[in-house]
Amino acid sequence: MATLKDLAEYTGYSIATISRILNHDPSMSASEETRKKVLEAANTLNYAATKSRKGRSLKTALNIGVAISCPYPQRREAYEKQWLSSLEQICKEMKVAWFPMRFETRDSGSAKEEELDGILAIGTFQNAQMNWLFHRCEHVVFIGTSPDEARYDSVAVNPVAGMAQAMEYLTSYGHQHIGLIGPSLSMYHHGQCMSYEVIEGNYLDAMRMHGLGKYGWVLRAQVDPAETKRLLQEYLRSGQPLPTALLAATRENAEGALQALTEHQIAVPRDMSIVVFSDLVQAAEEGEMTSIEPQMDSMCRAAIRLLSECMPGQALQIVRNVPKKSLIPPVLVRRNSVGEPREPQKK
Repeated sequence: MATLKDLAEYTGYSIATISRILNHDPSMSASEETRKKVLEAANTLNYAATKSRKGRSLKTALNIGVAISCPYPQRREAYEKQWLSSLEQICKEMKVAWFPMRFETRDSGSAKEEELDGILAIGTFQNAQMNWLFHRCEHVVFIGTSPDEARYDSVAVNPVAGMAQAMEYLTSYGHQHIGLIGPSLSMYHHGQCMSYEVIEGNYLDAMRMHGLGKYGWVLRAQVDPAETKRLLQEYLRSGQPLPTALLAATRENAEGALQALTEHQIAVPRDMSIVVFSDLVQAAEEGEMTSIEPQMDSMCRAAIRLLSECMPGQALQIVRNVPKKSLIPPVLVRRNSVGEPREPQKK
């Protein structure tokens, strides 16, 4: 049976790095390529990575609760399903025990809740919900939003990186007249800032950085397909020129825009290109839209590491007692909604 020394010689990594990866140390930060190489080497050399030398299962690292809140009913089921799927996989990998928490439960807490090391709060939360969470555990990490960076840990999608990817992709096709459709900060009333509500500022900055500021075009619409369709139809009927490409702040905005364009016989991607910012990973059968999508696994892993840094005996360094925010870049998934530009559309 191989030893840690054998694995170190085989992979070129230190014994400490290999040991922490094989023991799924929550505070360990390593690339997916490094983790994969170490785990494959352990399998090749027959190293018992999942058990101790005496056959004893490794101790669970953390016990966490998971609360999910999505303010939009039309996407709530898919939102919860995808996040729980990612979380289940990462918790298994990092040897973290977890259970779902429901706001409908108003009792003093179950036995599991009394042993909580922390809570992962995924989505958008009202003040009452946040108070409910902190009543059950002082260690809460928010995923997807940053309600108060001066007080709470959080993991969010990096909106600047997402906009940069979208802009570089569209300009690589030759697009200069690039528009934005979706909500703005002035439309927001929930008390927390979702990533798509800061997209407008990032869009304007990115257009200026690419020397395209004079071509800026923004159509502000709520996260709703019907309203997006109505507003874009009104614009189309006005006879004003359209951009050659649209950035849709949400999936709903993209759906409404596509319906309006189709009714006006503007084809995608022949006449109009579309890139959508999504807070979900789109299924293969929905793959007509090129999307900027979150790396859910990486966000879950980062959130668990933030929790571990606040746990005595978990982090290798001194326990952290100041808030931290981690920004995870999204990824651009190429599909069938982007092509070379035609002249700005008139209808």
